[in-house]
Amino acid sequence: MNPISAFFVRNIVAVYFLYGLAFFALGLALWLASRRPSAFRFASAIRPLAVFGLLHGLHEWVEMFQKIAALSGGYVPGLGVEIVRTLVLAASFLYLLLFGMILLPPTQPSPRQLAPPLITLTGLWLAAAAIGALALRPPPAEIVAQADVLARYSLGIPAALLGAWALMRQQRTFREHDMPQFGRDLVWAATALLLYGVFGHLFVRQTALFPSQFLNSTLFLQWFGIPVQLFRAALAGGMAFFVMRALNAFEWENQRRLEAAAAAQAAAQEARIEAERRNRLEVEGLNEELRFTAHELALLLDVANLLVAPSSLRQRLALVLQKLVESVPSCSQGMILLIEEKQRVVDMVVDQGFAQGETGDHAQALALGQRSIDEAQAVCRHADGLILQFDPEKGRAACAGQSSPVRAIALPLIVREQAIGSLILGRAATHPHEFLTLSGYQMLLAAAQQLGLSIENAQLTMEAQKREALLGRLLHQVVEAQETERKRIARELHDATGQSLTAISLGLRGIGGLLEREGSPAVRQAQELGVMSGQALGELRQIIFDLRPSHLDDLGLIPALRWYLGQFEKRRGIHTRLEVRDGVERLPSEVETVLFRIVQEALTNIAKHAQATEALVLVRRDPEGLELQVRDNGRGFDVARSAPLAGAAGAGGGAG
Repeated sequence: MNPISAFFVRNIVAVYFLYGLAFFALGLALWLASRRPSAFRFASAIRPLAVFGLLHGLHEWVEMFQKIAALSGGYVPGLGVEIVRTLVLAASFLYLLLFGMILLPPTQPSPRQLAPPLITLTGLWLAAAAIGALALRPPPAEIVAQADVLARYSLGIPAALLGAWALMRQQRTFREHDMPQFGRDLVWAATALLLYGVFGHLFVRQTALFPSQFLNSTLFLQWFGIPVQLFRAALAGGMAFFVMRALNAFEWENQRRLEAAAAAQAAAQEARIEAERRNRLEVEGLNEELRFTAHELALLLDVANLLVAPSSLRQRLALVLQKLVESVPSCSQGMILLIEEKQRVVDMVVDQGFAQGETGDHAQALALGQRSIDEAQAVCRHADGLILQFDPEKGRAACAGQSSPVRAIALPLIVREQAIGSLILGRAATHPHEFLTLSGYQMLLAAAQQLGLSIENAQLTMEAQKREALLGRLLHQVVEAQETERKRIARELHDATGQSLTAISLGLRGIGGLLEREGSPAVRQAQELGVMSGQALGELRQIIFDLRPSHLDDLGLIPALRWYLGQFEKRRGIHTRLEVRDGVERLPSEVETVLFRIVQEALTNIAKHAQATEALVLVRRDPEGLELQVRDNGRGFDVARSAPLAGAAGAGGGAG
């Protein structure tokens, strides 16, 4: 077994972890994306694919924990555990098959149409497992192993073929909707799924079944030098990467929907202005109405400009309300109510024109606005206490037809056929005139419509900013958790495994001396074992440093880089130099960790690919931050020719 094969065999637990992580991350991302509204059939079909990813990831992690238990204590999984694990594996393949069956037909199939093929394949798998058990009469554990192999042959490979075909068909849909970049992502994802399902599941564990007797994971390791689990993990990571990139199509679809709505609104506004221009030219008697229209448009423009000002939503609403109170004839008081969307309770109140300490008019306005929100109707209050509600789009006839003058009117702020708040305007009880003229009502209605749309846009922007901030915090927590786990593993390796290897090395050295004095022929073997244990101890120390160098925590970034470059030069034979300019003091721990990992990955790439003899790491402080450069004298590459491979490189997590 060559060193590379031996390395991956020793670290097979990490391979299983990454294998399961790739599928679990894919399933989680697809599950979250399936909750988005979309016109693509792909959105309705990805939930089975998400369940496939989650189940398959859990299956690989179960095998990982079994490996850990076996390596640490000689654990042998029980028959019940193996049966459950095999059933989870088969269920994941059935969900992958369900994904292809939903997406491939030109129309959405019904559950009655989907059930018979799934039941048939499941029955064939169970029947084949039963026939194999009766024909070969192996022990119970071998029966489960044969069922695992048959699940990959009879369910996994057909499901992968069908899923890859479905992804290839879906990329045509994206091209038809002028989204070719997402179609290309699905082509890459289908390729990865095809290789994973067909080629990856031909090489299974060795059993008495044909062709696993010779076409198995052991043969794959002999042929290619890596475990088949690593091959599957790499393809799973590639599939996850490209599927997640294709999910951005939903964001594009939503953006196009918003743009179409904005264009329709702009077109409607332009059509309205054009109609008013034609009426002005045709009928000179409408000059007064045209002057009002200009005033209304100016007001709406002012409202729109105020709502996009760089200030808090409350401040913008206060400015808008002040503008409306000043613009509507005979209006002296105003209020804007916004409600919390889920609880449907008042979340924000902005008022204008109410006297200090006044409670009567303020409470009545608040109640009027609350009623307008609850009923999603316009509500007016008259001087005699009469309260009427009416459809705001049908005009103010019911309200204006009363003998008592109107004191206040509340219009709901409608967004997507749902009231998100209310605009209330009125006049004080001492005001001598009624403010609800026809022109004033029309202006008020237009302002309410404009206000509802603008408030929704402002709230969506605030929500997007909150989610972006949350994403940043989660990313920071992930990095911090990763480094904490690295510290813990390094500490446990140093305290437990390192001391054990040291004791073994010293013991072998003592045994070698004793055998040498006795003239035993086993002296040479004892000495070789001592050398091997010393080498293993050195490799363990290097692994501990790669996981989390103690210099980084104790001394800081620059001393840790200086020590690492010295070790790198000894191991790789590449002359490495560290250059620090302008004085770099201690940085926050997470910043130092990220910078150290960047240098570590860059030097590893230099050693693997650049064929360099010298390398330089430059750290320099400038007024805007910290500059980090890694240079070498090795061979480069053509950026233009390498650009198509950028996505594949990103999927593997590599750094250039």
